[in-house]
Amino acid sequence: MKNLVFGFFLLSQFTFAQNTYRSYLKDNTSYREHSLDITKMKVEVSFETEKGLVKGKVTHSFTVIQKNVDSVFFDAPDIKIKSAQLNNQPINYSTNKQGVWVKPAKPLHWDETGTIVFEYEATPKKGIYFIGWNVPENKEKNPWAVRKQIWTQGQGIDNRYWIPMYDDPNDKFITETIVTFDKEYEVLSNGTLLKKVVNKDNTITWNYCMTHQHSGYLLMLGIGKYAIKQTKSGHGVPMHLYYYPEFADRAEPTYRYSEKMIDIFERETGVNFPWESYSQIMVQDFIYGAMENTTATIFGDFFNTDERGFKDRNYIGVNCHELTHQWTGDLITARDGRDTWLQESFATYFPKLFTREVYGADDYNWSRRGEQNAAVEATKKDHYAIRFTGAGTTRVYPKGSGVISMMNYVLGEDQWRRAFASYLQKHAYSNVESNDLVQAIQDKLGKDLSWFFDEWIYRGGEPQYTIKYEDVAMQNGNRSTEISVQQTHQRDEQVGLFKMPIVFEVHYKDGSKDSVMEWIKEETEMVKIANPNKKEIAFVLFDPNSMVMKSVVFKKSFDELKEQILHAAFMLDRYDALIALKEFDTEKKRDLLLDVFKKETFREMKAEVINQLILDSNQKTIDAFKTVFTQYYSSPKLAVIRGLNGNEKNYKDILEKALTDSSYEVLQNALEKLCKVYPVDAKRYLEATKGVDGMNNSLRIKCLELAALNDIDKQKNLQELVNLSSNIWEFRTRNNAFNALKTLNHCDENMIVSLFDAMLSWNARLAGPASEVAQYFSQQTNYKNSFISYYKSKTWSDSQKEILKRQMSFLP
Repeated sequence: MKNLVFGFFLLSQFTFAQNTYRSYLKDNTSYREHSLDITKMKVEVSFETEKGLVKGKVTHSFTVIQKNVDSVFFDAPDIKIKSAQLNNQPINYSTNKQGVWVKPAKPLHWDETGTIVFEYEATPKKGIYFIGWNVPENKEKNPWAVRKQIWTQGQGIDNRYWIPMYDDPNDKFITETIVTFDKEYEVLSNGTLLKKVVNKDNTITWNYCMTHQHSGYLLMLGIGKYAIKQTKSGHGVPMHLYYYPEFADRAEPTYRYSEKMIDIFERETGVNFPWESYSQIMVQDFIYGAMENTTATIFGDFFNTDERGFKDRNYIGVNCHELTHQWTGDLITARDGRDTWLQESFATYFPKLFTREVYGADDYNWSRRGEQNAAVEATKKDHYAIRFTGAGTTRVYPKGSGVISMMNYVLGEDQWRRAFASYLQKHAYSNVESNDLVQAIQDKLGKDLSWFFDEWIYRGGEPQYTIKYEDVAMQNGNRSTEISVQQTHQRDEQVGLFKMPIVFEVHYKDGSKDSVMEWIKEETEMVKIANPNKKEIAFVLFDPNSMVMKSVVFKKSFDELKEQILHAAFMLDRYDALIALKEFDTEKKRDLLLDVFKKETFREMKAEVINQLILDSNQKTIDAFKTVFTQYYSSPKLAVIRGLNGNEKNYKDILEKALTDSSYEVLQNALEKLCKVYPVDAKRYLEATKGVDGMNNSLRIKCLELAALNDIDKQKNLQELVNLSSNIWEFRTRNNAFNALKTLNHCDENMIVSLFDAMLSWNARLAGPASEVAQYFSQQTNYKNSFISYYKSKTWSDSQKEILKRQMSFLP
């Protein structure tokens, strides 16, 4: 794309002196000072799994970076320190609730080196998680049955709960992990596996070590029973992909494209994969989607999919995101929380480029549109900037990604890649802040993007435009299209007027067009496009393909929308016209929309046509919509099924065929619809789907729920649902079962046991939904009394009482 940066040097009102920590909101985050540069952290651990006990030794190698150091603090909340040494000699130490102070006999000075060693024990409540060790083994062969595992989650500052350490991202060091564990289990940590030693007590000692420094929150452990797929990227990066051996058929769809991703990101970042190898390990009950630990990503096994589930929810997007972090987050790491966007926004941006390469431009642009919509919606609540610790995930992830896309647009893709590669190379294995990226663009390209960062990173909001145009007769007899742009000035210190390059296109009935690019920066602008040949205007586009994040009011007639939807080059412009057609009645737009439905290949265009015409009983419409059930993508099928409301008879044959669809989600929605509309045939429909579990037992649970609702083996099915709510299953299965039992208004003694167990879970994604279900049942007197009775029958710790009473205030 051509360079769009020309001219802004002339606009002094948009040029700002560089200020590393510029912000228009008071931000309480500050740089954490430290007296020692930790150069290496060596962690040696073993475990008593049933107790959740960590028995460890950690050795910190350091260089002194402050002039005089008479004491040093290490984060170690609730860790029992058994001994401490400085340079192999005992050292005085004291502990408090947050950690441990060590006090050298004489002060340390600049550039001194040494080691501090702690021997310790911990029973952490976070940071490291012991899964399934105190739960009866689930004998059922199912991907979602409980497993015995240990895994860690260090971000943001949780590794401190199982290792006494300096736990802040502004210091980077080599990590080495030595883990002794049962020989029946695989152990994964960061870096290279240096050696495995088989011990006489049926354990193995695993020794991993990094070759480059990284932040302490990125240290990880993953322990469980796994098989490992060994593979390589196109350029030879060793890859180790961990999967459950009894479900080997899931490895390929789960890890699909993993090798290709590395090749694409090496090209897009301009930097080779920066570590010695790359591993991925799935774990149960993970508290997030995934975590980008250096060389070793952990992700929730709810992404462990078979071929059928791949269509509904796969790991590709998250896989891309976490892989990108190996560059943006691990290779370079934000100095503090204000610059989290330098990690998360980029890890959201680069997966879009993978999408463009593998799935095409329409999918890429659809992702951009989703980001733009999310940003505009967030602005309705507040005007927080991306570079603000309270910005929220919408701004740090999708909005930030969309802003990076605009940075690419403003600079041009070749210049953007060149500057970004320079930024990564200059700051490799170190900390960064926003100004480092501004500086990289200046140093590598000679261009000052301070104005852009001020608009989009340091300030909040997005431009709001109102567009009108007029075909005007000129004095010389020619014609001109005059396009009025009104930019709303929100008059907020956090949101100013935006200056951005905008393309304007006038499309004519003869198929030709005229196009100009103008910098729009004032509250009111007029753009004139000459029409010397007096061509008849078909439609006008403001910012074709939606390159600028914004909200727009641009009213158009039916005829203009028709021309735009049939002839605009970019899918997003055709989609916008399609959305605008919602206000017209079916008779006026039916033929046009069916034409669009036939011509368009992108699934979301088809789905939107369906949304607008699904209740149309015209046979042409019905015949057209039935064709989507022979096609690959699910969203048009789901649009048909979910949109039916009294029109099911016209689609009954297709709904019945959908019970064998290649998508679990399509199958489940068709089953629900059929059982609701044709309850007399519910047993036959349920028999057709027997034995199909779906992802996280979702389809199995839905079948049990529908059977019970239709009085088919009701008691048997209720008991199976209660079993699926128990702690021998992973959390998503349990949540699905809780919700089904809520729908059925069934809560027996075993269900109450499961609810109490879930509400006490450290996993908020289990405890929260369980609490909501418990509160629902407690509003019924008989169930409320049962909850109180069970609570009184058990002995609870003070912390458990506090949690339970917070979630069920009626408990005594």
